[in-house]
Amino acid sequence: MNIHNKKHFVYFTLVIFTLFLILFAEVYSNEGTSEDSDQRVLAIINDEIITLNEFNNYWNAIPEQYKVQFSKEELLNQLIIQELLVQKANELDLKNIPEIAFQIKSTIEQILIQYLIEKEIVEKAVLSEEEIKSYYEEHKEDYWKDVEVHALNILTDSEEQAKEALNKLSEGIDFSIVAQEVSIASSSSKGGDIGFIKKGTFTDDIESVIFNLNPGDVSNIIPTEKGFHIF
Repeated sequence: MNIHNKKHFVYFTLVIFTLFLILFAEVYSNEGTSEDSDQRVLAIINDEIITLNEFNNYWNAIPEQYKVQFSKEELLNQLIIQELLVQKANELDLKNIPEIAFQIKSTIEQILIQYLIEKEIVEKAVLSEEEIKSYYEEHKEDYWKDVEVHALNILTDSEEQAKEALNKLSEGIDFSIVAQEVSIASSSSKGGDIGFIKKGTFTDDIESVIFNLNPGDVSNIIPTEKGFHIF
């Protein structure tokens, strides 16, 4: 039997075995009572069992947006295959390989630290309204930013070129397209996009215009020593 056929044989065997376990679990679970329903056995994989309670823990840990992608039957099937793989890993004693043992130890420590922080710090950290107000007043500057505007710019050598650009804009041609065609500024390759700017970046005559434009508005031509701007 070649490697390709062996892979198909192993996969086929796992699928058949899994289907058998699910069918067995359905029969077995019907024998449970309402009193011990959480401990009902859904599947037996060699000496290991998956109870309804354990299954529900896995199901409840899945974010709601992902639950629509597969059914509970598919999750049970995955848990069975997962258990088979874990059993095989234990059979090969993989957890005692130094690098794997280190990863297991590291993962366990991270989980313990996470739950320690949640239990001993987050859950016990109760702030009064006065404490919140006091902290805000002391750190108010952290919650405020200077006014910024996201601007696009066209810069031309002559007023005539600027007027031609303004005419194209008035005809409905996209600002970024006109900027790429006529602007001599370095921002022309980005469609005239100069990003977010705050006051103090440009001269007063330019800022008095751009900080009073509404979103989507186009400025008039602004003459400067470096050329003629449109924002």
